[in-house]
Amino acid sequence: MNTGLILGGGGWVGIAWETGVLAALRQHAGFTLSACSVAVGTSAGAYVAAMAMGGVDLVERARAEQSGALLTSLAPVPEPTSGTTTDTSGGTSAVPPDIMRLMLSPEGPSIERARAIGHLAMTAARDLDHDAAMHLWRSVLPLSVWPEGDLRITSVRCETGETVLWTRSDGIDLPAAVASSCAVPGFLPPVPFDGAHYCDAPRLPSAAALAKEKNLDAFIFIGPRAGALANMAEDAELDELERQGLRIVRITDGPDFTEVAGELLDQRLRPRAAQIGLDDGRRAAQQVAALR
Repeated sequence: MNTGLILGGGGWVGIAWETGVLAALRQHAGFTLSACSVAVGTSAGAYVAAMAMGGVDLVERARAEQSGALLTSLAPVPEPTSGTTTDTSGGTSAVPPDIMRLMLSPEGPSIERARAIGHLAMTAARDLDHDAAMHLWRSVLPLSVWPEGDLRITSVRCETGETVLWTRSDGIDLPAAVASSCAVPGFLPPVPFDGAHYCDAPRLPSAAALAKEKNLDAFIFIGPRAGALANMAEDAELDELERQGLRIVRITDGPDFTEVAGELLDQRLRPRAAQIGLDDGRRAAQQVAALR
């Protein structure tokens, strides 16, 4: 079966959780990213997809997440924005309230909302400047060159709100592409490339276009859907593909994820998130194995 993979966002918590899910799928369904015709990574998912397609052993990586061995002092611990009355149940309390209101809008991703967030991201105060942020990503990403295979890393052009899907043919190096996907507005700086700036903002869905381009029979979606991570447009597109006959497997946050959803940017929650991911991946293994 010709299968595509989508890995969603989720901050440091999402990185650990998705690593656990993929490790469990490897152990219990024999699934690896080499079985996929295309892998799309957004934010946390960009980091995990780059690792997985680059040959990193995610079973060992999940064990390291569980043990706390991957915690780094380079990453800032978020401090809640003072004076905000914005609902930050999406687990990103460090994001400025004006940006968070746009992130939590129920209207779904749109280019106008993404552009507004992008403009705010370029002027927001943050803990790290660009050089420090790139040092962080080059330090924590276990590979520096684009892997073999069709990896697409999503980001948003701040100036226009346009969704981009980076590939190795675009000329941006892998750490910069991952950083641009993970650049949470107001927490990490936008990434400059070729005269523009890129950040983590609501994306337009890409599943339908990729299904047509790659002649896919199935999609696997892995990613939390809590709070600001909800993406109604992407879910609607996957629903439509399913109605058209594509096989769709969704692995999203179960009830245990509420234990770590309170602050997705707090890496101290990574060990527990990895264990929850292992459990969620094990429960989904039969569905994924059936795609063979």
